[in-house]
Order: sequence, then structure tokens, then C-alpha cells
Amino acid sequence: MKKTLQKNIINISFILSFILLPLLSFAGPKTDTVYLYNGDRITGEVKRFEYGILVFKTDGMGTLNIEYDRIRTVYSKQKFTILLANGLRFFGSIDTSHTSGHVNIHSGSFRIPEPISAIVEIFPVKNVFWKRLDGAIDLGYSYTKASTISKLNFSGNVDYRVQKSFSQIKISSTFTDQKDRDRIRKQDYYISHRRFFKRRWFAGALLGMQQNTELGNNHRIYFGLGLGNDVVHSNSQVLSGAMGLLLVTEKSEADSTIQSIEGMMQWNYRVFKFNKPEIELTSFFNAYPSFTTWGRVRLEFEIKARIELFNDFYFGLSLYDNYDSQPLDNTAATNDWGITTSIGYSW
Repeated sequence: MKKTLQKNIINISFILSFILLPLLSFAGPKTDTVYLYNGDRITGEVKRFEYGILVFKTDGMGTLNIEYDRIRTVYSKQKFTILLANGLRFFGSIDTSHTSGHVNIHSGSFRIPEPISAIVEIFPVKNVFWKRLDGAIDLGYSYTKASTISKLNFSGNVDYRVQKSFSQIKISSTFTDQKDRDRIRKQDYYISHRRFFKRRWFAGALLGMQQNTELGNNHRIYFGLGLGNDVVHSNSQVLSGAMGLLLVTEKSEADSTIQSIEGMMQWNYRVFKFNKPEIELTSFFNAYPSFTTWGRVRLEFEIKARIELFNDFYFGLSLYDNYDSQPLDNTAATNDWGITTSIGYSW
């Protein structure tokens, strides 16, 4: 078991190095300016604005999280994707406004005055590939001597944004070991891409691989297409839903393989509290009714809380539940759930 654990740690260290090293090699310009209601003027770099928080990087004070209701106006020559609460999306720069609590959005030849309270997202669109990346990583480990159960969990994501689209690579792995029992492996790796349209509509594609030995799933490879909408998108919460189709190839622990077509229904919900300590709650519920195996339904649910510890480090607590009404392996369980804790870092 020690050799297996060492191998897992080495693999995870390689993944973290691959993700982090390119990102730490670049520093953005510190030419943006934030004007506060108390008269202070801060120079730095706008990293992003979401959930009512402006993440602003400075040379002397580190990275600041500034609540939107403290901001009088903002100036930046950077190019951003800017999303309003009414669903309108702009691409351009931000200039100061003489009206307190407002900015002027420069998009093409248009100059659009907007209250800061009406803006729900601002993300820079860089000219350099690596500067367009954001992400987070979580790592956790637990061991119980009485039961000889050890659990190693790792998750991470890298996000890539351009003017009208969003791409994400996401990794999630949980390995559970117990003396005299085979290792239980739960893994989910996927790449997704969204193309945004008017009024909060988007189209998406995803390609991924799953494994859950507790449910008799040795591996599941899938490709899907869907259409969705951000039903609610404000400075404190996001609720989105999507529907589509999946093409699936599955192999069980008993080496039986099937190919199938499944429906896809997804709901995602995020809520954020920016008062200290910052707390972010994310959850999703996915349902996959099979069109090939009549009566088979797969369900996936997860809820995860992230509580800021200091700077960009946070404590994570998540609960997941997976269900398969007709697993490929007749001896496998139909339900698998668990609780994981982790320490994470976001950039």
C-alpha cells in the first residue's frame, strides 16, 4: 500500500507541476486603476470580477478582493468579456465614469455607461495563451488505523476564456484502500467547451472518461452535445441548466462492453458570500436516461463548499452520490457516495 501511495503522490506532483509552472511564469501589467468611495485610488491589474468581488492584483499589497459596493469607478485598457445581469455580453475595455458606482464600457465604436451593480462578470482576454488560463487544485488524504482505510483524493480544473467561448479541463480522482480488499477507484476526467449566445443561451460539447469500480464501471468514455441557459446569473448566485445527448462506450469490471445513447439533463448551482471568511458553494445534479437500455438511468450529484483560509488558499468539503439503476456488472452496487475534505489553491 505504501508503494501505491508513493506512486499516487508522484503522479499528482507531476500534474500540479504541469498546471502551475507555466502560469507562474507570467506577470500581467499593473496599469489598471480602481477608485474607491473613500477617496483611495489603487493601481494594479484586474484579474476578474464575479459574485460581486473585484479581484485586483497589486505590487505592494498583494491580491485584493474588493466588494463592488465600495468601488466608485474603474479604469483599464485591457480587453475583457463583460456579462451583464440582463444577459448582454460585451467585448472591450473599461473607462471611468463621472457618475459614482458606474463605468463606461468601450466595445468597438460604442461607449456604454453601466452601473457596476448591473455587471456580473468581467474576465480579461489576453493575447498570450498562458495568460488566458485560470484554475484551482484540491488535495486531500485521510487514514484510519482501526479500519486500515486510507483515502487519497485529488481534483483540479484549468479554465480557458476567449471573447465568446469558455473551455475547461477538469480532473477528479478518489482512491480508497483497505487491507485485504481491492482498491476502489472513482475518477472523472473531461474536457468541455461552451459557445455563448444572446440572452444567456449557450451550446456545449464535452468529451470525457469516468471510472467507478464500486459500481462495476471499469471505464466509461463519452461524447456529448447540448444546449443550455443561465436561468439566474447575479452577483451572488448562478443557476444554469442544459439538455443534450451522449454517445457512451462502457466496459465493466467483468470485461463486458456496451455502446449506448443517453439523454443528458444537467443542473448547476453556485452561490457566493464575500464577507469574511469568503464561502463558495457549488453543486450539480445530472441525469442520464438511456435510450439503448430501456429503464436504465444514471444519476450524479455533488455539493462542494470552499472556505477561504488566507490569500488564494481554501478548505474544501464535498459530498458526492452516484447511482446506476442497471450497472453492467450484476454483482456491483447501484449506489456509491462519499465525503471528502481537502486543502486547495486557486489562481
